[in-house]
Amino acid sequence: MYDGLNPNDNYFDLPKYRLEYYEKIKEKLYEGLEEDFYVRMLVRPSFDAEYIFQVDRDIRNYEAESFVVRFQKTKSNLWYAEENYKKVNVKKYQAQINKEDAELLTKAFGKVVQTTRYERNDLLMFDGTNYLLSTFVSGMGEISGNVQSPDGNEIKELIDVVENLINQTKSKRNIKLSEEAKNTLTNIIKQTEKNPTSADYELMSRIVKVIENNKESYCSKLTESNRLHVEDALQVIQDPKQFAYYNFDKSTLKNFIKEIEDDFIEFNTFDKDSKNEMLKNGREIENEENIKNNIFQLILKEFG
Repeated sequence: MYDGLNPNDNYFDLPKYRLEYYEKIKEKLYEGLEEDFYVRMLVRPSFDAEYIFQVDRDIRNYEAESFVVRFQKTKSNLWYAEENYKKVNVKKYQAQINKEDAELLTKAFGKVVQTTRYERNDLLMFDGTNYLLSTFVSGMGEISGNVQSPDGNEIKELIDVVENLINQTKSKRNIKLSEEAKNTLTNIIKQTEKNPTSADYELMSRIVKVIENNKESYCSKLTESNRLHVEDALQVIQDPKQFAYYNFDKSTLKNFIKEIEDDFIEFNTFDKDSKNEMLKNGREIENEENIKNNIFQLILKEFG
């Protein structure tokens, strides 16, 4: 259910095989990069070549407040290179970016990365592309967060902006944010800075009340597997961080709950032959009334 940034791996908790892989990335991709950076994005696809993007100050022209974009990419995937990784070449690109664009990008990174948190996610992904977003925030230092193949949120929009800058860096000495990219970053900043209103808290209070008044009686009627699933989903919905921490607006929260309901209905919907086969094999089937009049419908009524 959670598609935000997760905390970065703890070095001392890494298994040996991952530690060795990360050391290869550090040795190959980080070579020549400035340690003091404004933003950095490390990308680790499952099968394709790894690459890194970074914005830092041009120390040769520091007084002019000049910023440098650095993009470095391996010729092939380091994971599959195994012991031959030392033979893998790294292509390096560099370009200038103006102060205003660098600062806007850094601010957007800071707002997004500060939403990093530990969160339960039952959908484990082992393939796809991992993005490690890192930045420097005054008063906090260097912070970072991981996300796996994001889709359709502020994180994905931020990554798309960076990918455009990467494409520019491959062919230009001076790169810049397009007006569309600037608008995207500005909107990301506004969305992450948006505070919940009194009406938001009133809505959340009503939702919690609906759950408190109906959870026990409704869940007691469900099959064991559905009971555990619904209880977990309700715990997520009534979590105050949905508003207070992640700034869910009304429509976002409503869609979030509707998706949970749709998944619940789809999971418990079978054709006649499938039902007969399941009953024949001793499988439990959810009562139609519990599916038709589920607790999520009661919650959605609070949105008006």
